[in-house]
Amino acid sequence: MRRRILAWMVLVVLMAGITGGLGYYKYSEIVAGMAAGAARPEPSEVVQTVRVSQMDWAPTQRAIGTVVALQQLDLRNEIAGLVSKRGFESGATVEKGQLLIQFDDRQERASLAAADADARLAKSNLDRREALRQSPAFSIQEFDKSREEYAAAVARAESLKVIIERKRILAPFKARVGITDLQPGAYLEAGTLIVKLQGVSDDVYIDFALPQESAALLRPGDEVSVMSPALPDGPRRVKILAEDDSVDPANRAVRFRALGKGLGLALRPGAFVDVIAATAAPSQRLVVPLTAVRRSPAGQHVFVIETKDGQSRARERQIVTGAVIDGHIVVEKGLALGDLVAAAGSFKLRDGLLVPVDAAAETPGPAAMN
Repeated sequence: MRRRILAWMVLVVLMAGITGGLGYYKYSEIVAGMAAGAARPEPSEVVQTVRVSQMDWAPTQRAIGTVVALQQLDLRNEIAGLVSKRGFESGATVEKGQLLIQFDDRQERASLAAADADARLAKSNLDRREALRQSPAFSIQEFDKSREEYAAAVARAESLKVIIERKRILAPFKARVGITDLQPGAYLEAGTLIVKLQGVSDDVYIDFALPQESAALLRPGDEVSVMSPALPDGPRRVKILAEDDSVDPANRAVRFRALGKGLGLALRPGAFVDVIAATAAPSQRLVVPLTAVRRSPAGQHVFVIETKDGQSRARERQIVTGAVIDGHIVVEKGLALGDLVAAAGSFKLRDGLLVPVDAAAETPGPAAMN
C-alpha cells in the first residue's frame, strides 16, 4: 500500500515539474516576442513630396471649333453643256488658272469664225464708204449703215468669245479638289455642282461659338488656345479676327472666327478642334500635382507631411479643388502656400503613418510657370 502511495506522489511531482517547465518555456517565448516587437522599427512608406505652390490661372470656357480654309468654293457651271475634258484628278492640288472643265464648244467656235468673217466684210465695206467721204458719190446714210453693220458683227463675235470662255472653267485659286465622278461625255445642266475646292494655304480660319455670357468677355484681337491630336506640339494660340454681330436665337451663342497662322498643313478644312477661351483675367492660385489628390466617400483629401520631434508623419487633410492645369489641380480650400504634401505614392499612406525624413525628397512645383 505504501508503495502505491509513493508511486502516486512521484507521478504528481513529475507532472507538476513538466507543467511548470512548459509554462516557463511559454512565458519565455512571450517575453522574447515582446522584446522583439519593441525593437522592431515602426512601419513607414517612401513617397515623393512637393510644396504647395502658386500658378497663374484664369477661368476658361471650352468650345468645339471647326477648321475653315481661307478660300473655299463649290464649283458650278454657268451654262449647260457637254463635258469634253476634265483637267484634274480627285483629291489633287490644282494651281490658279489651271483648266478644270472644258465643255464642247465646237458649235460656238464655228459661229465665231463666221462672225469674224462677217466683221471683216463689214470692216471692208466701212473702209470703202470712208474712202468716198470726199467724193460726190458719198452717202452719209450708206456710211452710217456700214458702220452699224460692222459694230454689230464685232459685237456678235465678242458675244461668242464670251460664251466660249464660259465653257472653260479655270481654278480661281490654288486649291485641293474634292472627289468627283464626273467624266467626259457627261451633260451638265446650268448650276450643277462639279467639285468642291479648298484653298491651299499655310493659314486657316478657326470658327467657334461661345454662350452669350462668355462671349461678352471676348473681343477681336484677343487670343484663344486651340488643341487637336493633329497638333503634336500641344495647344496653339490663335487670334480672334471677327465676332458675329448677333446672338444665335437657336442656342444663344455668339460665333467667332480666329486666324490659325501656320496651322494649314496640320489641320484639314472641316476638322474639329478644341477651343479654350479665358473668360477672366488670370490670378495666382494654389496648386498641387494631380497625383497628390486622393478621393474617398468623405470627399477629396491630401496627405500633408508634418514633422514633430524629429519624425515626419502623414496627416490626412480634406481639401476643395478647382480646375486642372497642366497636370496640376487648383486647391480652393484646405492648404496653405508652402505646405509639404505627398505626391507620387500617396496612395500608400494613411493618417499618422511615418514618412522617413530622408525619403521626403521634395520635387519642384510649377513655380516657373507663375
